[in-house]
Amino acid sequence: MIRTAMLVAALALAAAGPARADWPSRPITIVVPYAPGGLTDAVARTISEGAARELGQPVVVENKPGAGGKIGMDYLRRAPKDGYTIGLAVPATMVTLPLTDPGYGIEPLKEFAPVTIAVDTFMVLVASKKILPSGGLKEFIALAKSRPGQLNYGTPGAGTSFHFNNVYFANLAGIQTVHVPYKGESGALADLAGGQIDYMLAGQGAKTFVDTGKVRALAVASKKRVEAYPDVPTFKEAGMDFSTDGWVGFIAPAGIPPAVLERLNAVLVKTIQSPSVRASFASMGYEPVGSTPAYFRNVVQEASKRYGAMIDSGQVKLAQ
Repeated sequence: MIRTAMLVAALALAAAGPARADWPSRPITIVVPYAPGGLTDAVARTISEGAARELGQPVVVENKPGAGGKIGMDYLRRAPKDGYTIGLAVPATMVTLPLTDPGYGIEPLKEFAPVTIAVDTFMVLVASKKILPSGGLKEFIALAKSRPGQLNYGTPGAGTSFHFNNVYFANLAGIQTVHVPYKGESGALADLAGGQIDYMLAGQGAKTFVDTGKVRALAVASKKRVEAYPDVPTFKEAGMDFSTDGWVGFIAPAGIPPAVLERLNAVLVKTIQSPSVRASFASMGYEPVGSTPAYFRNVVQEASKRYGAMIDSGQVKLAQ
């Protein structure tokens, strides 16, 4: 029995060994589950050229948008587990959709192997000038506390990461506000500028509204000030220890050979930390990371626990 087991193990190693040693021997595809031109697409294309140089093989970006990211993720989980097809993931595809969409049908940490977090993204707290013509984060929180249940906030939709992070912010700030879900961020920002809603945690789309003076930026949820808002303090600078779950990371189909996963991680981290790529991400307002697979897995697990608790406690109502 032992000799048979040893023989099977030896044959398995012999079969896998050449594949690991030769990898990569052909082009690698990065699956982006969203349309060209968005955040994940920009991250993929920024990294692909440098990764290709390191690997000595072309790295091709393939967009597979649809169903909020499900189509691309479903395609990736069915891809061969050989390291030649990898993908990009965000909190929506790894955390919120599995918790909020019964039809999603994907178990991310069972069906994918985390490779590395490429960048941390940020949200910015913006408020209507109608309710806060002057002042900063402290003044906003004081105003909200003086009007419990009267102020409202917009999100791109119920159950999105923006929704969860707004609830998290309200809990930390000790304020009671009302959720107004939209179908996308642009409509919420337009109503914020018009004074129909009072505040929101927003993403990239807020910059135009802030730059044109239509809304007020109070704080950015990032470790340090970002190039997009050089005069806006971080939450920590403004006196509040708050950060949001925002990142873009690389994943592979579960079952990828450990040696290939290790090489992928090393190459991607080196590329992410290169001066040219760091500069590109800085210009987008993102913080380059380049994490271990274990760190990435833990980030997903912790966010899933936190968001799940918000749903179970009724703080996040998905029907809103």
